[in-house]
Amino acid sequence: MIEKIKALMKNPEKLREPLTYVFFGVLTTAVNWVLYWLLTEAMGLKNYPDGGAGYHAVATAANIIAWILAVLFAFFTNKRYVFKSNQVRQGARREFMLFVSARLLSLVLFDLLLFNLCLLVMNDKIAKLLMNVLVVVFNYFASKFVIFRKERESELPKNQ
Repeated sequence: MIEKIKALMKNPEKLREPLTYVFFGVLTTAVNWVLYWLLTEAMGLKNYPDGGAGYHAVATAANIIAWILAVLFAFFTNKRYVFKSNQVRQGARREFMLFVSARLLSLVLFDLLLFNLCLLVMNDKIAKLLMNVLVVVFNYFASKFVIFRKERESELPKNQ
């Protein structure tokens, strides 16, 4: 294991992608959390009893809105800075559709299903933190191996 770490340290380009993904992932998570907090404050989440229907409705609505805006931020930062995709026009639209599709899948699996299940047994902030960890892992692998994979760039002409 130490030899693998030493080999990685000798090749900083291999570290660039995961480190920039983590950096922009932290920023995306911050965007999501700040928006979620602002929205729950604006929508009066504290006025509803924990676990009630109103509480769930407000927390879920705020979560969805924050998610949409965070996904837009994540797409542009991942495309440009993390995976350095050069796709334009049709290729970029395809990446965007795949990116949004993968994020929708993670939204349904983690942010909606598991988040709401977790709300039954824990505080909304703790549930959201747990979901963020699961989402980051899922989204990295989707982005690396499906959405921005390097082979895809050679499949389409550069001017599309």
